[in-house]
Amino acid sequence: MNQSKLIVLLRTIPGGKLNRFREFLASPYFNKNEDQVRFFRYLQKNLPQDKEDELKKERVLEKLKLSKPVDEKRLAYLMNVQLGLLEKFLSIERFLANEFGQQLINMQEYHDLQLPKHYKSAATKAQKMIRHSPHRNAAFFHRDLLFKSLQYEHSDLNLRTYDESLQANADALDAYFLLEKLRLACTMTNLKNILNIEYRMPFMEQVMEWSAGDPFSAMPTIQIYRRTLRMLRNPDDQEGFTTLKNLLIKNKALLNEPELKQLFTLLLNHCTYRINRLNDKQSLSEYFDINKLLLENGLIFEQGFLQPWRFANLVHIGLRLGQTEWVHRFIHQYKDKLPAAYAENMLRYNLALYHYHLGQPAEAQQELLRVDTAEDVLLNISSRSLLIKIYYKTEQWELLHSFLEATRIFLHRNTLLDRQRQSQMQKFIAFTMK
Repeated sequence: MNQSKLIVLLRTIPGGKLNRFREFLASPYFNKNEDQVRFFRYLQKNLPQDKEDELKKERVLEKLKLSKPVDEKRLAYLMNVQLGLLEKFLSIERFLANEFGQQLINMQEYHDLQLPKHYKSAATKAQKMIRHSPHRNAAFFHRDLLFKSLQYEHSDLNLRTYDESLQANADALDAYFLLEKLRLACTMTNLKNILNIEYRMPFMEQVMEWSAGDPFSAMPTIQIYRRTLRMLRNPDDQEGFTTLKNLLIKNKALLNEPELKQLFTLLLNHCTYRINRLNDKQSLSEYFDINKLLLENGLIFEQGFLQPWRFANLVHIGLRLGQTEWVHRFIHQYKDKLPAAYAENMLRYNLALYHYHLGQPAEAQQELLRVDTAEDVLLNISSRSLLIKIYYKTEQWELLHSFLEATRIFLHRNTLLDRQRQSQMQKFIAFTMK
């Protein structure tokens, strides 16, 4: 019973929502069976993992006291009904959180009841919600389409003159279709570039041409996705990259946080492509500036934390670009944003990089000695690389020779490191030895 759909779902739902479900079950409008309320109370009391034995079928049949004796068949029935009630509750919770959807339902109801004043009031509220929406993304255009479709549906469909609601419905459909088509095409093209897989994307040339003209040329979100797709299809078009970056920065308030993160990630991927393929220094600067922008706007964090690889990446690039003062401020300002399990090691390793870059190998070596690399193979390799450079630079030849041999053995025995990185490190050791 512990692995049943009902118990798994109950254990996933937050406690506050579970309490509301208990109130839902107590409402005779939704549930008239008192046994369901008693059954839920028993389940809720025994949901914690340390009471798992209390939810074994045999124990439930023994301890559960309802209006009628409970056997296996009745228990299965109770669970099935409770799962259905829980699913209905979750649907209602989602519906109640969607105020715009409620107004559309009200419009439909008032139209069917032939209450024009009530209908007009609900329509005005829905229109106000659309107008005051903070974003102009696909969700916004979808809301606008639903509203205008309903207005057209409720208009006089036998009208033989110009119908403004029909035109508004068609225009809303065009805008939503174009934005969603471009957005999905961006995702497909990006995956195609990364994973070398194919997706069907019919009529994209016509969509690109259509979205470039009026009235869509004046819709920033549509232009952002159109130019993103252009950049993904033409990675060597640096002018297109710059236009897209400026357009996105100027209109970032029109998109929500996940969309902004995704679009800026595509810009960063473009920079990475040019850095790796062309050794383009301008793209390195662009990469650094975009990350700084994400940092300033709080878009670089995941669940409130700065991922260790991103922290190290910014330090590395900042040092390559000579931004030493910024790097020093960044390390100390954002060290507390690192996940606790990585914070101390990442702080010490990146301080070591900073000191090495400033020509302070002794200070860098002291920081590296405080890094625990036992649990992180990538940090282990990075620390070894830097320590090898320090030993070489400070002419600690005996230490260098023994450490090179120890690292060679480590690489030979380690099975977690990917082959490319292992090969690079082996070449680095061989070169240093020569």
